[in-house]
Amino acid sequence: MRPWACISIILLLTTAPLGNAQNKSVARVPFNMLGSYIVVKAKINESSGLHFILDTGIRNTILTEWHTNDSLSLVINEERYVQGLGGGDLIFAYVSENNSIQLGKKLTFEKKTIVLLHEDVLELSRRIGSPINGLLGADLLEDYVVQIDFVAQRLIFYLKEDFKLPRKYKSLPLTIEQQKLYVPLKVKDNAKEYQLKMLLDTGAGLCAWLRTIGSDVVPIPEKKVYGRIGEGISGEVTGYLARIPTICLGGFCLSNPVVVFPDSACISDLVIHTGRDGTVGNQLLSRFTLFIDVGGRQLHLHPNSHFKKKFSYNVAGLELIQSIRGLPRYEVAGVWPDSPAAQAGILPGDVIRQVEGDNAYAMSLSELRGYFEQSRKRTLRVVLERDGKLLTLNLDLKSKI
Repeated sequence: MRPWACISIILLLTTAPLGNAQNKSVARVPFNMLGSYIVVKAKINESSGLHFILDTGIRNTILTEWHTNDSLSLVINEERYVQGLGGGDLIFAYVSENNSIQLGKKLTFEKKTIVLLHEDVLELSRRIGSPINGLLGADLLEDYVVQIDFVAQRLIFYLKEDFKLPRKYKSLPLTIEQQKLYVPLKVKDNAKEYQLKMLLDTGAGLCAWLRTIGSDVVPIPEKKVYGRIGEGISGEVTGYLARIPTICLGGFCLSNPVVVFPDSACISDLVIHTGRDGTVGNQLLSRFTLFIDVGGRQLHLHPNSHFKKKFSYNVAGLELIQSIRGLPRYEVAGVWPDSPAAQAGILPGDVIRQVEGDNAYAMSLSELRGYFEQSRKRTLRVVLERDGKLLTLNLDLKSKI
């Protein structure tokens, strides 16, 4: 995280406790898909342009990091501890009220709460390979019907009172509890069908995670791999990845998706306090064009051209980060136990130089990860640098699930 001198903050601590032709749009906001994440440019209180992941899994916007050229002014009203996924401790944060957030040229949201993490525990820029300042929360969706078009890569905001749903869309009830958005999901295994209550989370890069504690849980399939699932505010999230026979959202069903079964320690508090069965993320949601109507308590969806895309996962068991901001230098941050990467001898700290003869410096981080996220019959040839020397290793990427 950059020094505090990079951001202007006034400390005023209080005593409070821690597309459719028939619809005329209010605003159209472009975004970029970086991996499975929706990245939107925004301004806060007339700041410089900042980059955020749209994350409907959180209520308010969270600032995680800022960079040399970023300028931003906030008034801090409160200090508190926050918790999210992960088995670690609570994280100290500052809370700022009554901020403006601008998306595009026409759309400004007033009186918004912003949470500023004291420590950059998520390391979004390093893990995504592009400058990221934080997460935009679901409170920006409250006053409009919001279309997420994953193919055209744009957000479209419509007035609620004038909106008419296009034909062929199916609708799901959108439940709001403790300012979080939940949708029903149907999961089928070989013996039973489950009706699940799932958090709607565009900030999750996975297809779905399913709870592993409590009664009537979806059983973990025999064919599974264990590894790191991601990073939550409260620490690392680990668990099993496996394929289940069928998953259905709004009556649209997909076969053999890869879902995650997190370790109980990473999710126990969330499951106990919300009663939820898990989360649906962008590997599933990006297969649809979505209309999120918070006021009308509805999620409308229709399959897009990505619907039949094959589900992928980290077959190699290789965690990569961009080790130098702004430069295409990709370092191994972690290796899953008993994974193809571990069996090939790859170690944390190794720098990837080539894959199958293609130079890593000519790729984005998501492009490089793509080599390690598909099973293949032939071994994958990787050239890496370790202690100033080049090594050539071959990875066996036959899928175990």
